[in-house]
Amino acid sequence: MKPEQPSEVMQQAADWVVRLRSPDRPASCEQSFADWLRASPLHVREYLRAVEVWEGLAHPDAGGGRTQEDLVKAASDSNLVELPLVGAPPPPSPPTARRRGFLSSYRHGIRWRRVGFAIALTVVFVLAYIGWEQTAVIKVTTGLGEQHSAVLPDHSIVELNTQSEVRVAFTATERRVELVRGEAFFDVSKDPARPFIVVTDLATAKAVGTRFSVYRAQSGTIVTVAEGRVLVRDKQAAADMDAGASSGRAADVVEVIPGTQAEAQPGRPVQMRQANVERTLAWRERRLVFDGEPLWRVVEEFNRYNSSPLVISDLRLREQRISGVFGANDPESLLDFLVKVDHIAVTRDANQTIRIGGDLPQ
Repeated sequence: MKPEQPSEVMQQAADWVVRLRSPDRPASCEQSFADWLRASPLHVREYLRAVEVWEGLAHPDAGGGRTQEDLVKAASDSNLVELPLVGAPPPPSPPTARRRGFLSSYRHGIRWRRVGFAIALTVVFVLAYIGWEQTAVIKVTTGLGEQHSAVLPDHSIVELNTQSEVRVAFTATERRVELVRGEAFFDVSKDPARPFIVVTDLATAKAVGTRFSVYRAQSGTIVTVAEGRVLVRDKQAAADMDAGASSGRAADVVEVIPGTQAEAQPGRPVQMRQANVERTLAWRERRLVFDGEPLWRVVEEFNRYNSSPLVISDLRLREQRISGVFGANDPESLLDFLVKVDHIAVTRDANQTIRIGGDLPQ
């Protein structure tokens, strides 16, 4: 299936903002909207941005004297829930002229102050505002095959991949997120006075305003940058330095720029390499993209998303090279591909385990 272009999603998000506020919307509108949101974290992000623009056009003085409570009340409708206030009635339906102005402004990328609301769906969380003078910990998790998007208190956006967990703790001096497990993508709101720091067991990634992903893989912590710059530091080397000891490593801090990624592994300096960012971040659209990857790695990736495990029963197939684009939650697309290879056979046992074997000569 052809991936959606950002411009297409932007148009869809704008249409949904208008459609949901129409008094003539059909009864099925809310369910269709929920299905659209669940399809991709990109849909969530663009819808949030579209609501900002709508709010700005409905109230040109937005951000200039209006309180957070005012913005919350103005934004709420049957699909939006205030945090922590009780729901308020939706704003009046706009005339056609405002709709044209809204779409035009959205296409030109106008950014308005975000409103404090959450989309009342299991796949989306917008976290309540927290005063910067306080320290609070917020936990967001995903299960097998799930993906969640969250708007953090500073308006940064985090997208969690399958089987992931983050713990967010913001203070007046820094914004700290611990990636406990799994993988996450961060679209960081700029705030030079409070750096945005992502922490794992092996490394820290420090940014101000940028877009990047962090993955706690089996081999180590992998940081991939899509936009801006991120400083990645080896956690153990930093601890040794703070304690006055030398780690003996060539480098413990690297600057990661767009199109590259860094990996921190136990007992080794942080490694830099070129990265295919589009392929690395394809999971955000529920796609898995492989280019000459060994079969064992492909199987490992699919097993992150699906309850029926794939097992390579003939170990000689482990290094079989695979190239293709597959649905993350559609292992059948991979199996259909594999059975077309002459020496590969696919079987299923009573426990729903899918075994990949073959008839290679001994």
